[in-house]
Amino acid sequence: MDKQADIHVKILTASSTDELMKVYDSWADRYDRELLEDWGYTSPQKAVQLLLEMTDSDELVVLDAGCGTGLVGELLKEAGISSITGIDYSPGMLARAEKKGVYEALHSMDMNLPLTLPSDRFDAVTCIGTFTSTHVKPEAVTELARVTRSGGTLIFTVRDDYWQSTNFIDLVTELHVSGVALIEQIRLEPYIHSEGSECRFVVLRVC
Repeated sequence: MDKQADIHVKILTASSTDELMKVYDSWADRYDRELLEDWGYTSPQKAVQLLLEMTDSDELVVLDAGCGTGLVGELLKEAGISSITGIDYSPGMLARAEKKGVYEALHSMDMNLPLTLPSDRFDAVTCIGTFTSTHVKPEAVTELARVTRSGGTLIFTVRDDYWQSTNFIDLVTELHVSGVALIEQIRLEPYIHSEGSECRFVVLRVC
């Protein structure tokens, strides 16, 4: 079994959040190189591009939810966005993110629980690569919308097999119908190029 398959088996068969975090902690030092160079992971770049298309200002207060090692945070910083907060549940990933020096603040949080962040706090929220099997439940989207200011942008990816096997479409539709967050885009994009997987990019405008 190659490294990619081995990591995926461990991730997709983790029986608890703590077990999953141990996988990520042990992967943290190799994560950026393997994901970007070996596996062809381009979702962070697409997410930041979408965010920039949705706003005419770089003076944004951004939450990078499930920030991992800071791949999205780095790109946000390169785009001129300086006020970035990151949250993740893996100490190893957060340690790598801190070394990059792109976040104003980093917090350890379990996104399957209510976030200890104030409502209407952020102009934009990104959550890239976090909604996948054994990771974060679809219902966490409501918390991400809660901490986003009215008129703000919420961008997240959902691995397509997870999208198909859960109630994500119902949940996103309900947010739209109830006027919590309007659907701007739902698009199918390549996810991990080396495995041929796809993900849904969802862009919401919070009301």
